[in-house]
Amino acid sequence: MTEQPRRVDAVHRTALLSAHDGSQPTVRDALDAHTRTGILIHADATTCEDAAGQAALLTAVATAVRAFGTVLVAVDTADAQLRSGPYRGATLSHVLTEIGAVSSHPNGPSWPVLLIGAQTPPPSARPGTPVLRASWSGWTARVQVADDRTEGDPCDDTCVLAPIAAGALGVAEAFTFIRRLPGNDAGFRDVVLDLWSLGRPADAPAPPLCYAPCAWWLVGLGHLGQANAWVISWLSYQNPNEIEIILQDTDLTIPANHSTGLFTPVNSDGMPKTRLVAAVLDRLSYRTRIIERPLTSYTKADPADPHVALIGVDNLAARRLLSSVGWRTAIDAGLGAGARDFSSIALHRFPGAFPSSSVPAWADSTTPPVTIPDQPAFKDAEDRLGRCGVVELAGKAIGAAYVGAVAACLTIAEAVRELHRGPGYDVAALDLLTHDPRTAPAETRANIIHAPLAHS
Repeated sequence: MTEQPRRVDAVHRTALLSAHDGSQPTVRDALDAHTRTGILIHADATTCEDAAGQAALLTAVATAVRAFGTVLVAVDTADAQLRSGPYRGATLSHVLTEIGAVSSHPNGPSWPVLLIGAQTPPPSARPGTPVLRASWSGWTARVQVADDRTEGDPCDDTCVLAPIAAGALGVAEAFTFIRRLPGNDAGFRDVVLDLWSLGRPADAPAPPLCYAPCAWWLVGLGHLGQANAWVISWLSYQNPNEIEIILQDTDLTIPANHSTGLFTPVNSDGMPKTRLVAAVLDRLSYRTRIIERPLTSYTKADPADPHVALIGVDNLAARRLLSSVGWRTAIDAGLGAGARDFSSIALHRFPGAFPSSSVPAWADSTTPPVTIPDQPAFKDAEDRLGRCGVVELAGKAIGAAYVGAVAACLTIAEAVRELHRGPGYDVAALDLLTHDPRTAPAETRANIIHAPLAHS
């Protein structure tokens, strides 16, 4: 049985979901229920050795170990060397162990199964348990029900964002399945995310990803910021030592951050998030700069700065300031935080149709009082933690790492799409429960200075 958490900031942010929805009577029961969940991820030799396949596989595993209690992984080529990403140069088996996966045979327990890539064969029949296949082509990520066919749709290396999104979407579908939501068919449906057109008809086939911004400025290095850094780490710049990445945050890690932060180790406590992310990016030869000050009205970008700013903060007052900083392009991503909307994603790009100070959803920065859910787990928590403790617990956002990973793919896609003569969007929204993207086309093209990628 899981030990009753003594600190609110140690409670797993995804496991907290079953305390909010009333499915578990105590917080400890919610943590125990999370521990009992699991997923089996399987990748064939082609996927293990291909850069795009590695991006999909490791994204699936890294998000799954944070969403499920146990992640069993079966790979056909464990000694494959990673060609890109945050663990570039290491062997696949070493990284899977470091991330927290457990080696397994393809026919493991009766948990949801996620096949990575087109050629990974499905396991033996599992009545009532979904077997999903994550695949990708062009700028499109797909998660499909794996039928009796031995192979899925062909995969390619046109755009690395697609396999990253496919891996995260596969985990999202498997996790949503185990929630058994009334009326939701996750696990037994096909999901498609086109990062080029976002649901709108494309005028022509999307070209290969050949360019990306020459400099980045990441504001906020929690759930979203680390996901953005994860995706950037898979961009194969020709000269990564010429790519500057500014990392801005003031927070230190707490144990709960592992449940949503892709670069946060288990039980990390008191580590500056800027240093955590910089350590990964420095090893990949990027030029990192650290700002450990909050975003305020005094934060200004020089007119000559080439950075594209990626904003991942939950502070509305700070978000209203984005247009005043002076970035050539800034892309803000926001996630839902409650039991009903934690899987929702909203993007705003600036300059856009209106300044950040006029975004309707950001108009009122008054912090509403925390409402304690009328659920048994919170009544029990009040008895154990006291009134102050349960209020603090009720105010913690629910989060899932796979949501941040998909949001990061949408964000980075917005930063690179127009470099390839694609469409831009001032606003984009997506909910991973319904997969019905909504967009507002950009009124002007983004002002982005690019650098070449080493496309294979």
